[in-house]
Amino acid sequence: MEALQLQMAPLIRLATVMLTVAMLWAGRDFFIPLALAALFAFLLKPVVSFFNHRLHFARTLAVITVTVLSFSVMGALLWVLGGELHQLVKELPGYRHTIHQRVISVREVGQGGVFEKLQSLAMEISNASDAEDVKRNGAAPETPVLIERSTNRLQETAMSALGFLADSLGTAAVVVVFVIFMLLRQNDVRNRVIHLVGYSRLTTTTRALDEAASRVSRYLLMQGLINGAYGLLLAAGFWAIGLPYVVLWGALAALFRFVPYIGPWIAAILPVALSLAVFDGWTQPLMVIALIAGLELLTNMVLEPLLYGQSAGVSDLALLIAIVFWTLIWGPVGLLLATPLTVCLVVFSKYIPELKFIEILMGDQPEVQPSFLVYQRLLVGDVEEAEELTHASSKEIGHGNTLDQVLLPAAVHARREMLAGRLSKEESDGILETLTTLACETVLDEVPPVSEGTGPLLLCRSFDTSADSIALHWLTRTVGVGLWRWESIPQSALVSEVIAQVESLKPAIVCISAMPPGVSSTAQLLCKRLRHRFPEQKILLARWGASKAEIRTDTGATWVVTTTEEARERLVSVLPLGEPEVQPS
Repeated sequence: MEALQLQMAPLIRLATVMLTVAMLWAGRDFFIPLALAALFAFLLKPVVSFFNHRLHFARTLAVITVTVLSFSVMGALLWVLGGELHQLVKELPGYRHTIHQRVISVREVGQGGVFEKLQSLAMEISNASDAEDVKRNGAAPETPVLIERSTNRLQETAMSALGFLADSLGTAAVVVVFVIFMLLRQNDVRNRVIHLVGYSRLTTTTRALDEAASRVSRYLLMQGLINGAYGLLLAAGFWAIGLPYVVLWGALAALFRFVPYIGPWIAAILPVALSLAVFDGWTQPLMVIALIAGLELLTNMVLEPLLYGQSAGVSDLALLIAIVFWTLIWGPVGLLLATPLTVCLVVFSKYIPELKFIEILMGDQPEVQPSFLVYQRLLVGDVEEAEELTHASSKEIGHGNTLDQVLLPAAVHARREMLAGRLSKEESDGILETLTTLACETVLDEVPPVSEGTGPLLLCRSFDTSADSIALHWLTRTVGVGLWRWESIPQSALVSEVIAQVESLKPAIVCISAMPPGVSSTAQLLCKRLRHRFPEQKILLARWGASKAEIRTDTGATWVVTTTEEARERLVSVLPLGEPEVQPS
């Protein structure tokens, strides 16, 4: 029974997602006003709190005052924009001569080329269509018939516009009512949600609601400030250039910037087209294009990083997919609501285990560690990308940390997969060899070469030459260059041979390099034998890249380290007094 439930779980989730999408699409007349009201409630909540707590307005009075003022300002702005749009439509026929001259100049540029061929093709299709109409109807439509058709189309357009206006006004009224009640009853709604979820999940629910509200409110507030500044600067620039209806273009640009990535360029189409129709030359249209591009770069590279500080928490690709999804479900309103809705979805999925996959797929924080990315690229033979990842890590966190946090953990993972039977010995050796090469090319080359030392002897015993050499080479170049004498014991040496070497050479420190997994018992045996034979001998056991669970304290070693930084600190601590300490690059 449990096995059947596990098999059916993916199908149940898929059915749930499909049912949810169907409900969102079928109930869009209900959900759209509700979503718009929630959006405005998030946007107006800080203002209501300011009126309530700072200006000491009563809660109800603060909500009504802020709501009435906000929607009155929006209504007045829409009225002004409607007037400018109406005036623009009336004056468009006056720009006919300029548009005609512009078309002629474009024709001259494309004469004899692709544009002329496309134009001739369009003319042939149009003539063929007219001839077909004449053949079917017996004669060309008479002028009164054309006039009647045009009149009917105008009437249909007017009725459609009136219907759309009536629907919009009705939706606006519902949104206003929803906003007022959401702001008045937000605490009651929050408490009911907590009671519905259950008090056993009180902490999780509270954090999810608070993070979703703060992220969306911050996003809307900062985006509103940035878009308002963008619209004002754009309108001022258009006014200086001489483009008419600057209020209309500034407001449209500010509104469309709520649509990430594509919104600003959609809003730029109309003013650029109008500049081509209004001005005779090419200077002013090029200035309009340069102004839009310059302001967009300034906004993206300066204002947004300065005011945001943090992103919305959604990856770029996921946000584009969400925009397409919500636009298909809810049309233009979904285009505006895509970002806030996606932010809420990602935040809630962070706290709901069943929806964890949504946060992984859509969140802006990568879940895969760099060491696993390097291993994964080497697994498929993509050495170039692995090298790029290593270089990027070296620039970001330094050479030593790249070795400890990226290359050595990748080598440990390769060994672990080999011992588990998921990698062959040849594949594992190939990955380890490539990791050694990456370490030499991206990390070790940044450190000066080692000069022969005359100080204390460091005797090294490595259990895996191909893997442990990465860390040992780094240590030889970063710890006491010119102070230590380094000597290695062959990997094939037996325990008795190691003991004989220690007795003969009398090293200051014996370094046993044993990268996990698979050699812990052998390394511990060697440490204990050395400790039993040489009680005062300093022994450094290096378990490169091991986790805390893999580290044991009863090994007999003086120190047990997992990173080259720890090993360097231990070795430097026993240098003779007064000798210089060499820090890694």
